[in-house]
Amino acid sequence: MNEPVKSSLFTGHGVLRWPGGEEEVDYKITVGFDGVVSRMWIGPERPGFLRRASRHAVVLYMGDGRRIGVNVSGTGHLSPDGAIEKSLDGQDWWTDMMPWLPAETADRFALALKAGPVQVFESCRTREEAEAAYRKWQEAEMAEIRPPSGKPIRLK
Repeated sequence: MNEPVKSSLFTGHGVLRWPGGEEEVDYKITVGFDGVVSRMWIGPERPGFLRRASRHAVVLYMGDGRRIGVNVSGTGHLSPDGAIEKSLDGQDWWTDMMPWLPAETADRFALALKAGPVQVFESCRTREEAEAAYRKWQEAEMAEIRPPSGKPIRLK
């Protein structure tokens, strides 16, 4: 039986920046339909910076043109520091009023799938990367690749 979608999961490759450094990371962010981020994951290897005492002004730049501030507790737990923001050019940022929808970017492919009560959007550089990401989701009920232009490619 199909469960209704209750949240969105955004995954992809992004850049984690802090004063004095940056590092490419994989991320997963769960957002409810109320726009509230409920879970954040960065990995599989956490940057060493997140293990030090000073963890201020950390920002995750997501592959789909969004960014979010990141709080890091003393135990290493990640939580959002404000709302998700988006930009068309990386210069002017504004609060993303509908963060549960994928942001369209001219140079990225999006893998969109439904797995139980979660709608998943994975930002990918190429169609092949999107197809490889799809193979990791055994429990997908529906899936498609959304190219930068043209019709979506139905996978399931």
